[in-house]
Amino acid sequence: MSDQRPPEQRIDSNDPLGMSRFSIRRYSIQHFVLILLVNVLLVTLTVAAIQWGNPVLVVLSTTTMVIAWVKTVLVVWVGMRAVEVEIWTRRLGMGDFDYRIEPRGNDEISKACEALETLRLRSIEVVRLQLVERLSAELATANADLETRNLELDRTLSQLREAQDQLVAQQKLREMVDLASGVAHEIRNPLNFVANFTDGSAELLDELMEALSRDDRDDDEIEGISKEIRTNMDYIRRNLGRADRVIQGMIDLGNVKGAWQEVNLNRLVRQAVRAAEDAYIADGGGKPLVDVREDPADPKCLAVPEGLALAVMCLVQNSIEAVAAGERPDAPITVSVEADEDRIDVIVKDEGCGMTQEVLQNVMTPFYTTRQGDNQGAGLGLPQAAEVARAHGGNIEISSTPGKGTTVTLTLSMQPTPAGTEEPFS
Repeated sequence: MSDQRPPEQRIDSNDPLGMSRFSIRRYSIQHFVLILLVNVLLVTLTVAAIQWGNPVLVVLSTTTMVIAWVKTVLVVWVGMRAVEVEIWTRRLGMGDFDYRIEPRGNDEISKACEALETLRLRSIEVVRLQLVERLSAELATANADLETRNLELDRTLSQLREAQDQLVAQQKLREMVDLASGVAHEIRNPLNFVANFTDGSAELLDELMEALSRDDRDDDEIEGISKEIRTNMDYIRRNLGRADRVIQGMIDLGNVKGAWQEVNLNRLVRQAVRAAEDAYIADGGGKPLVDVREDPADPKCLAVPEGLALAVMCLVQNSIEAVAAGERPDAPITVSVEADEDRIDVIVKDEGCGMTQEVLQNVMTPFYTTRQGDNQGAGLGLPQAAEVARAHGGNIEISSTPGKGTTVTLTLSMQPTPAGTEEPFS
């Protein structure tokens, strides 16, 4: 009765082929056993013929026995090779493409081995082809997924760009509103002062006319009213000047004109520091302690001297005022010039009052100022210095710690624009 189980269930646990090479179930082994029995019978017959003393029978039995032995050797040789071919066929059917046997000779079994080798190689090609097809299908699926994801990423990127454009537009609008508000505030204050002192002067003028029209006029009263009118005129002139400085600062912001030329940075910084010191002394301040450290290489670069000197003066003036407002009014200020092949840094370092994080976030905003009282500035110095730095291919970096000091680095490019041009910063 044949075994109806699937091949993978018919494989013995101790024999991956499902049948031992010497299993009695093999027809070749059964054939070998029969031949062995025939050889035993022939040997027995030959021995009996010798004992009987029958020469003819001895010769016939001996000859038959020799022929049977030769056939036995051939059967064993061919049977073993057939078993090897059968094993190879089984392994090939199970998908074992590494197992193979070498064909020996030129008989039918060798030809079968060659055919099996051809089948093995073609099976490997088929398996590889199936693997390639499966990988191609997986790759096509992956590519489709990747294209879908790319489309999603493009859509997300487009949405992000639109959101970024909206944010930039909103930021620009806020900056324009802040700038307009700052301009209005800075101009409105002096104009309010002008209006108030004008009204007061008009009232004083009426009082003066009345005093002059009286027969018993008092010269001291007339002189007092005249002095008040002159004082009001001075206040009006001063506040109109303040409004004019705000307007001029707006004009100068981003529009500092001058000729590009080669300048000596050490000399320009030294002169700008001296000018800042003189301006502070002229306003009633003491002599600040400013240490200028020049670059030993004595660097030169293309620059607009007027704009660059104005920027350095602004940074030095801010440091002088920060030191004056700090706990150590005599703390030193260091202005260093450092250059390499591509850039020049003008570093202004002080040990003044420093700046809070809120001030740092707004310090570059036009009209933002921390000065109070009559010494209040327009808040255009640092924005204008940053514009000068940008026009020279650089920028301004600020680091500060409240109560400990501030370091401002003005960076310039060695070759911002071709020499000889005359263009405004814009």
